[in-house]
Amino acid sequence: MNDNAYQETLFAEPLGLQLKHAREKHGLKMTDAAARLKLPLEIIEALELENWGKLGAAIYVRSYLGSYIKLLGLPGELVNEFNIKTSEMPAMKMLSDKPVRRDIDKTLSTLGYFAITGVIVTSLIMLAMHFRPTTERAETLPLDIQSQTQTQPVQGVQTSDALRSEDKPVEAAISNEPPVMASIAPISSTTSSVGWEIKVNADSWMEITGTDGKRIENGIIGAGSIKQYNIDQLSSITIGNADQVQILRNGQAVDFSAFKQDNVARFKIASDGSLVTKTAAQ
Repeated sequence: MNDNAYQETLFAEPLGLQLKHAREKHGLKMTDAAARLKLPLEIIEALELENWGKLGAAIYVRSYLGSYIKLLGLPGELVNEFNIKTSEMPAMKMLSDKPVRRDIDKTLSTLGYFAITGVIVTSLIMLAMHFRPTTERAETLPLDIQSQTQTQPVQGVQTSDALRSEDKPVEAAISNEPPVMASIAPISSTTSSVGWEIKVNADSWMEITGTDGKRIENGIIGAGSIKQYNIDQLSSITIGNADQVQILRNGQAVDFSAFKQDNVARFKIASDGSLVTKTAAQ
């Protein structure tokens, strides 16, 4: 490497500044660049500030950065120059990492151990009492209860004889009634899938706006997530990494491939549930 090349490498502008200067050289504002790429303004700002952590995983950073570099006419090799700092990337910490959570988990485990032990001991005691000899159980009863127990069979026989005599007219009356046939017709099910359902197969950035104008989703949606919304709840949707997202309406898959560009889908939802093009101003 000669001295000139070494100095150019040593004093090269950061990637974010190169993007900013190239945009200004073309006379574009951030809003203009966002409109041409059909991306939120926050993504353009994050690219020029090199705030990679705000953009999510490296696959999304490369996708957004590649589209922006292509728009500004910069060399494609600049995609490989971004540096993602681990400390800036969003990290999900398990609740069990917190001291308070660990104490709670330990307490719950101890309580669960004692509860299970108590259930086992109680069950053993009840089984032992159940299988005790009949003579031992009779000896533990008071004398008045034993006497009542001994006289109950005689009364029971007399009562059963009386019941048999009283039940005869009833049985005769029942026998005269016409038989009732049970219907085996299938019960119709009225349950149906209603509403919008979004299934995410890989981490994807989403911005979803409701019919009231408020944002429902704005950020990275994790892989394996399933989002459900009412049929009249959604107004517009923007999806990054759109190839890894599936949309269903009333249980039927919705084809939104016509609204994809550079693996980013952007569309509005009409009142009849159909998808329409979402302009940059929207």
